[in-house]
Amino acid sequence: MTPIEHHDSFRAMDTQIDVIIRAEERPLAAFLGIHLLFEQQEQRFSRFRPDSQLSRLNADGFVEDPWFAAGMRLALDAHERTGGVFNPLILESLAAAGYDRSFRDLGLRPIETATSAAPIPSEALTVEGDRVTLTAGRLDLGGIVKGWTVDLAVQQLAQDYPDVLVNAGGDMRIAGTDDDGPGWAVEIDMPGSNGPVPLRLQAALATSSTLKRRWLTAGGSNNHHLIDPATGKPSKTDIVQASVLAPEAWLAETWAKSVIIGGPSVAERAAAAGMAMLAVARDGTRSTYGPWPA
Repeated sequence: MTPIEHHDSFRAMDTQIDVIIRAEERPLAAFLGIHLLFEQQEQRFSRFRPDSQLSRLNADGFVEDPWFAAGMRLALDAHERTGGVFNPLILESLAAAGYDRSFRDLGLRPIETATSAAPIPSEALTVEGDRVTLTAGRLDLGGIVKGWTVDLAVQQLAQDYPDVLVNAGGDMRIAGTDDDGPGWAVEIDMPGSNGPVPLRLQAALATSSTLKRRWLTAGGSNNHHLIDPATGKPSKTDIVQASVLAPEAWLAETWAKSVIIGGPSVAERAAAAGMAMLAVARDGTRSTYGPWPA
């Protein structure tokens, strides 16, 4: 039999998860395994579950678990790579801006409260073996864990299926091919009336935007979820959407958000680190950095 594409979709981590596997028969066990992986990661890292390990760390100041420690090491690595633009200790700022519950449950939020710069992770977080200790601020690992889980999912599937694609709300990674050329054919949605940008993905892609996860506060401000750790407030650069190509989804996710928060100088830093990106300005102007495909 000739392999064909089998699709599965479900919700996890407050977003849509899409899994495509090329196989001769529908791979039910593989799909169930990815459901379980996302559920396990959400149970560890969700800030909306009071019994998650992340919630326990924010409440008690420590947690001991090898998976949580691994995720924390990725976050500390991301902070260093981006020159501090990525900072996982922005939960108090997110709450102050109005994002204190699942996005689906947000309505008109109270007036934004005062906040300050996020703590420096190297001074507030310690990872020793499997133990993570927090001494200042509160942690939010949602985006980077989403990208990391996409990486884990593809690695898990590729053990048995060479051609797979996993997309978690814009964080994508592929293995193999869709049989129509190198990699997989994907599209990046553009804001406004612009049509999608097609490309053939051969590793990982993440797209982040300030135009979707937005909410109105009673004070009249229109806030979004990307917090500038230097101010503790939603970022105000001219870049409203960024798509980043990288070897791994957690890296692409990290840089996509950081480029929006930090602007063109961070995009140049990402390009120097080997990333490729497409940035969209508020007026719709597109700019590319690094080896973005023509």
